[in-house]
Amino acid sequence: MENENIEKHTHNEEDQNYKLHRAEVLLSKLQESESRLQLAIDSTKLGTWDWNRERGKVYWSAECKRILGLRAEEHISFQEFLERIDIADRSDVKAKVREIANGSDEGNIDVRYKIRKFDDDRPRWVRIQGTVFVENKALIRFIGTMLDITDTIQAGERNALLAAIIASSNDAIVAKTTEGIITTWNNAAQKMFGYTPEEIIGESIMKIIPEDRKEEEHYILSKLRNGESVEHYETKRLTKAGRLIDVSLTISPIKDDADEIIGISKIARDITERKQEEKRKNDFVAMVSHELKTPLTSILLYVQLLVKKSTNVEDPSFLGMSTKIEAYVKRMVSMITDYLGLSRIEEGKIDIQKTHFALKPLADEVMEEARLISSKHTLEIVGCETVEVYADREKMRQILINLVGNALKYSPSGGPVTLGWESTSDKLRIYVKDEGLGITPADQTKLFQRFYRVDDEERQNIAGFGIGLYLVSELLRLHDSTIEVDSKLGEGSVFYFHLDGHRSIGGDLRSDSGKPRSR
Repeated sequence: MENENIEKHTHNEEDQNYKLHRAEVLLSKLQESESRLQLAIDSTKLGTWDWNRERGKVYWSAECKRILGLRAEEHISFQEFLERIDIADRSDVKAKVREIANGSDEGNIDVRYKIRKFDDDRPRWVRIQGTVFVENKALIRFIGTMLDITDTIQAGERNALLAAIIASSNDAIVAKTTEGIITTWNNAAQKMFGYTPEEIIGESIMKIIPEDRKEEEHYILSKLRNGESVEHYETKRLTKAGRLIDVSLTISPIKDDADEIIGISKIARDITERKQEEKRKNDFVAMVSHELKTPLTSILLYVQLLVKKSTNVEDPSFLGMSTKIEAYVKRMVSMITDYLGLSRIEEGKIDIQKTHFALKPLADEVMEEARLISSKHTLEIVGCETVEVYADREKMRQILINLVGNALKYSPSGGPVTLGWESTSDKLRIYVKDEGLGITPADQTKLFQRFYRVDDEERQNIAGFGIGLYLVSELLRLHDSTIEVDSKLGEGSVFYFHLDGHRSIGGDLRSDSGKPRSR
């Protein structure tokens, strides 16, 4: 009997231990499941809350408190939460809560509205999703989640604003893939080019590029692939009706969050009317310049004849005055020549007639004219006497006169001005050097733009229209060369360019003030 009791007691104890172990396992699994659930909730940035009507309290999770701007130890009632809802949404939300509180059916809700945080009063948009529990036709519990959707709302607002701007813009705004396939096409693009979005989206951008400008697209794409933008690029494009229009393009790469280029945005502005106006202006300037040049050329011939005859006149002032008149007339002829050159460049009507010619005689002509303009500068020619170049002689004369003239103007205190040339590898480097005012690095980047002038007190009284260096740049471009500058403020400047096709036979030659000096 005693053994039976012992066995029974042992069996009961084992059964209790088993049940206890089983309970611990179930509790462990429950805790593990809850932990996984909590990790899943935390990863979604969801806050959780639980409003128990019987207890009259609200449980707010740590993420809820973070969204609301509460410290971990702070607790608020549901009513206090309602008071933080933005005043524009508050009445609607309170009506919704009353409807829930007095409801008789269980169900789900999904609302979004703006709140103001407890800590700094900043507005935030939140999305509330929850489930209503009803017992005996009365609400007993309301649980759910809270998510901060401010970034999403603001992104949506920005996208809506951007879409409105794109739709209402007077500029054509087009997006395309890196392969040139059009993906978006706004109203202005339709008006400008004649294609509807249905006709053009999915087509290649080459559809609106003229045949002789196809290479431009490859150049633009190469810059964009390097992450660069292209701004105010003036070119021509083709409409659906086959009409060529002048456009100014601003093109930028579209990048994703990983900074990878996923597309290209292009803004096109129709500048046809502006170009036509410029052409009318250039035609007018060309006509006036031509009409002025004809009598000035005659005056120059008479003045040069007068200068020759003045050597026989006893009064020395007569020669001085005649020489000054010649210098001023030459300056006017040079300015008019620049204006005519500018208008021809704008119209693409400049012809380059290259020949082989000796550089030294041209340099003598340029410095002789410069000596008429200024008597306080020391003019020097440095280079090999028998060098020949292959270029348009008249255009090269215009280039050198502009560069030497600039050196004189921007060396108002006088000093040396050098026109020289030297061999560099298989090219000839031609340069004009002065010790004048110098140019800042910022101004050097803009110096060759049309009508650009450095704006500072020292240069305010120096005459000029800002077309000389632009003309030099364009004429050299037509010679497949580029004008460059090395300069330091207060120390002077060196303008230089390179030409192909030179040959040298003799040795060095130097001359001061245009006079040859043998070696």
